[in-house]
Amino acid sequence: MTDEEAPRVFEAPGGLCVSYRGRLLYSGREPARLPRRVASACDPGPARLHLVPSPLLWYGMSELLTSMGPGSAVLCVEADPALERIARERMPAELAADRRLSFVAARTPGEAVAAARVLGNFRSCSVAALSGGESLNAPLYRAMAAALSAEFEAAWRNRAALMLLGERWARNIFDNVAALPEIAPRPFPRFAGAAAVCGAGPSLEAALPFLAEERARLSVVACDTALGTLLAAGIEPDLVVCLEAQAHNVSDFTPLGCRPAPIAADLSSHPLSFRAPKGPRHLTLSRITESPFLSRIARRLEAAGLPFLDTPPLGSVGVHAAHLASLLSTGPILAVGLDFCFEAGKTHARGCPALLAEERRMGRLRRWQGQLEASFRPRNLRVGGYLSDPVLLSYAGILASSCEGLGLLDLRGRGPSIGARPVSFDDARRAVRAVSASVEAERLPLGDAASPQSDATGRERLAKAAASIVEDELSRIMRIRDMTRGEGSRAASARAEFSRAEFSRLLGESDYLFWSFPDADRVVSLPQDFLNRLAPRLEYWTWRLDGLRERLG
Repeated sequence: MTDEEAPRVFEAPGGLCVSYRGRLLYSGREPARLPRRVASACDPGPARLHLVPSPLLWYGMSELLTSMGPGSAVLCVEADPALERIARERMPAELAADRRLSFVAARTPGEAVAAARVLGNFRSCSVAALSGGESLNAPLYRAMAAALSAEFEAAWRNRAALMLLGERWARNIFDNVAALPEIAPRPFPRFAGAAAVCGAGPSLEAALPFLAEERARLSVVACDTALGTLLAAGIEPDLVVCLEAQAHNVSDFTPLGCRPAPIAADLSSHPLSFRAPKGPRHLTLSRITESPFLSRIARRLEAAGLPFLDTPPLGSVGVHAAHLASLLSTGPILAVGLDFCFEAGKTHARGCPALLAEERRMGRLRRWQGQLEASFRPRNLRVGGYLSDPVLLSYAGILASSCEGLGLLDLRGRGPSIGARPVSFDDARRAVRAVSASVEAERLPLGDAASPQSDATGRERLAKAAASIVEDELSRIMRIRDMTRGEGSRAASARAEFSRAEFSRLLGESDYLFWSFPDADRVVSLPQDFLNRLAPRLEYWTWRLDGLRERLG
């Protein structure tokens, strides 16, 4: 870099200024005046992250820290190495020591997101442009702000899901752990060649002839809701994926009758997901949230030698199925029925439980009531010529980001982008046959009984592993419960044995106790109202885990 290209700090009327690339990055007169006004006018809302692109001479930063609301923080980013050097040289010592502020050299939105995670948890993001350096890399800084906003929105969406279903997920995990001898999970099959991921959207109907024609060359990974549609067309999936924590989706398995089908269900799925269908059972452990409890369960399953797949929290069974297919298949992945949108008066493909239930309720004066109601919800959005909603669109975004670079081929012909290359059925047929010509599909036969867990010795080992997990968790809960009680010799000895830090650690390691709390992040400070609400949860889990321990003998 020549002297003419390098940024220059010079004395201007009213303070120091910076020139770079033929422009002034502050006003030529009183350069600190505008940054201070912008900073003082910042949103004072709580738990807000203020993104400051190119802080340069740090004008306005003290005003921003003073004006922002409780729980807020400032993330300063610089994408230009030359301006980064100036900012680091000119950074005041009091700002460098302030834990509410972080300065990073970031060249990608992902780096900004990673830096924000270190600062804390936030509700929203706002941008405070305190220098003209922001305009030099404006598209990048806008992308950072968008990535941060998306990160915070997803975190709060996950928080809301945890409040609603956290208790159910924890119960399912323990019930399924206790049922491990019955589940006897097997290693996942491996699919050589192309695979089709089948959701239950209306576009699945158009793909049925293609799937039937290419069935011998194609592995089929189906969401549980799509099972009825596929079976009605004579297509038996190689793997049926279930992620539902409640019992709503158990009716998805009704079309199977007595036929076996390989099931991939999550440890947090409703226990009936493992019991309703016959056939091989495979296990996933979805990381619902960043949880010491889930990490501990994963380690215990690994130590017991149980085959399972550790998966990220993807929310939708369709996204989860696509993720599994990408892990298990060596060829291209075809997306069908993963619409994340629907037609007016028709939310699913024919043969799915939602439509079958509507048909059973139909009468002379009642026609498609639920389907029509879904078409006129206030939050519905238009996507092309179809309907969607914010939740479905968020799932499409998750699929687009999680399957990026996996070569997903989009056969839907509709709906929001899922990060896949749209192809015709003819193009997909050529892709499937090109792979099939070089390798034969290797699929796990239905009803295959070869499993190291299926004999008496294997089941006994699973029973011991399940009993050990339940016993360990019950012991933890009882120790925490004794610490929270205010009277009795047992409580006194417990308090003497453990410090407040030890109690906080034990509680944090059993975070499922407060998954359903709206203020779960307050656990670090152990406020009394939080402990008061925790007390009945401790009694409940002591009772429930003690019952599971007795059942396991």
